[in-house]
Amino acid sequence: MSESRSGKNDLRIREMKAGSTTTNPKKAAEEIDQYISMMQKKFEKIKNRIMIFSGKGGVGKTFIAASIAMYLSKMGYKVGVYDADETGSVIPFVLGNSDAEIYMEESSGELIPANIKGIQVMSLELMLKEKDSPLIWQGALRTKFILQTLALTRWEDLDFLIFDMPPGTGDEAITISQYVPSPKYAIIVSSPGKLSEGVVRKAVVFLKKMEIPILGIVENMSHYTCDDGSKIEVFGKSYIEEIARDHGIEALGKIPLDERIRESQDKGVPIYELASGSEIDRSLELLAKKIIEKLSSKDL
Repeated sequence: MSESRSGKNDLRIREMKAGSTTTNPKKAAEEIDQYISMMQKKFEKIKNRIMIFSGKGGVGKTFIAASIAMYLSKMGYKVGVYDADETGSVIPFVLGNSDAEIYMEESSGELIPANIKGIQVMSLELMLKEKDSPLIWQGALRTKFILQTLALTRWEDLDFLIFDMPPGTGDEAITISQYVPSPKYAIIVSSPGKLSEGVVRKAVVFLKKMEIPILGIVENMSHYTCDDGSKIEVFGKSYIEEIARDHGIEALGKIPLDERIRESQDKGVPIYELASGSEIDRSLELLAKKIIEKLSSKDL
């Protein structure tokens, strides 16, 4: 296999910054159609596709996406993560290796995802030569990048492909919702407080309009458990049960605040190794098990 390292991938990104390879609208549409066709074939080897979705930033969506991937992998499943949050890409860091590399097979042009702790990872962050430079792309270019990388990534047989979505309902969310072939599902991540309640309701409506089954809602940073066992709602009242009831979906769990989350990410060590048997370890493991149960029962 002839593979090139990050320099070749940087070239691919520079070419995309220049825009479409053709100014002919018909040819441009044909190019997109070709990507979609290639992507559909690639996804034949992927059993379950799960979008980790949030209506706003700051709720810990990427932490939940990475945790679901790590706990499913720990259970023996083959897992991949696609980092769709192009302007806020931190999945490699949260998974524990920002220096992992993505390769490209020169003969076929296929992208070989990075391997981080046994999880296959496709992330723009791992393709950028200058890590400190912001990504200044308009919506059309973001859409094209998503379709192109999904078409060219050579995933091995996967039980789960986790999409770490950007916050909100912008171009990336619409593109993945429309073009990633079914079966695909969504998990909504929220945080406590009245503001999150309204934003989550919009996310639920968006996913229902896109006809994407919702596995449930996860409330992150739900509470802090003191040494004496008492719980403090640091960010306000929980609305997860109310939202779940109103929309006929399941509340999958409440993930507590824990100072070891930061330590886990700084050291690149999974939370289940650093805090084995703790409340956060148990809650994340239970979340992964509930996802498996929901997909097994198809009761969506």
